[in-house]
Amino acid sequence: MLSKEDNIRFTEVEPGAALHSMAKRYWLPYLRAEALEANGKSRKVELLGETYISFRAADGTLGFLDEQCPHRGASLVLARSGDNALTCIFHGWKFDVSGKCVETPSEANPNFCKTVKVKTYPVREAGGVCWVYLGEGEPPVFPDYEYFKAPPEYRRARVGYCHSNWTQNLETLLDSSHIGLLHASGAATQAPNIKQAAGINTPKLSVVETPYGLQGYALRDRGDGTVSLRVTEFVAPFTVLNGATREEEGRLLYMVPINNRRAAFWRMEWDLNHTQDYWVEQAKAEGMEELFFEDPDDFLANVFDRTKENYDQDREAMAQGHWSGFKHLRAEDAAVSDSVPMVDRTKENLGASDLVIARMRQQFFRGLEAFENGGPALGLGPRGDGSGIPYADMRGTAELISSDTDPKDFHNRVLREERAAAREAFLAAMETK
Repeated sequence: MLSKEDNIRFTEVEPGAALHSMAKRYWLPYLRAEALEANGKSRKVELLGETYISFRAADGTLGFLDEQCPHRGASLVLARSGDNALTCIFHGWKFDVSGKCVETPSEANPNFCKTVKVKTYPVREAGGVCWVYLGEGEPPVFPDYEYFKAPPEYRRARVGYCHSNWTQNLETLLDSSHIGLLHASGAATQAPNIKQAAGINTPKLSVVETPYGLQGYALRDRGDGTVSLRVTEFVAPFTVLNGATREEEGRLLYMVPINNRRAAFWRMEWDLNHTQDYWVEQAKAEGMEELFFEDPDDFLANVFDRTKENYDQDREAMAQGHWSGFKHLRAEDAAVSDSVPMVDRTKENLGASDLVIARMRQQFFRGLEAFENGGPALGLGPRGDGSGIPYADMRGTAELISSDTDPKDFHNRVLREERAAAREAFLAAMETK
């Protein structure tokens, strides 16, 4: 369990919280690129308990700026778009993507606009996603995960909004022990990485700390000379690459705090062996269309009815043997994470199955304290800028291995070497097209 003070330090992200400043030191995803149309409406964005505005100018350039017009504080979400700028509808003050004020028609002095500016933030577009850096000074190295190397037809990005604190779904992603329990009823029809874990509810867990976070290992002895190996890569503090077989899409997952009680859950999936058309057909064949064709701008919007006390849980199905009463894995994870929006961790009783969670929290508190004392932000390596971290080689693992295979060697050497070679071959083939 955590003390009351540590629970606050771990969960709260709004201005004044200990985590607020450190959380601004990372590149954060905030909207899908398709959500911003050139010369279209601006969009309000909330991150870490503060609100901003983002828009795409007519020339395609992204702008990300403080929400309030610096004149009288009207929200620039209401602004007119055009001329590669936003124009506040209150008094016509106009601002370009750099935050420069280019017109103040309500002022007689034409030079007045030169004295006004809206604060803006570094942005970039990558992988079909818009990213922002909210911190002071130079942004860290942009993490070049393999996902970003995949052409658009080989990847997809979606975001869903959790009605709970950012830590809750993050810890679910790091927790391999719940897979055969919470997801028991769907295990026979779920992806291969879930099937491998079915029926063995007490995996042997271990943790390897890394310069960027940690690797969580879960081993399940199947009793037939094979072991189910699941490795979760955690890039502190917001990023997870969880287990996937070589036949599945890789998953790059971000849990971005919106405020103390909401979080954006980003799923960025890619496969250098198959285009997304292939995965559409797979979803249709397995009767899982709703997971593929959900709203990419909020894939959690309709997983269940949030107005009901038990979230549309099918109690009749549970009486007939269905474990959770929810229709699919995504609804199960969302239900347990959102059921208590702010968990009181002073009341927890952690066990051996929570090893990865406990080690992650220990690392978090060490990192936050080091940052407060002038050290680098957690997860950005010894130089504090993300350089030298092998982002491109990271991917979660879910494979069956022989009982005499070293799991750490398998994940760190065999699979990474295979993936690197496959990636280079793929990129070389793409260049010849």
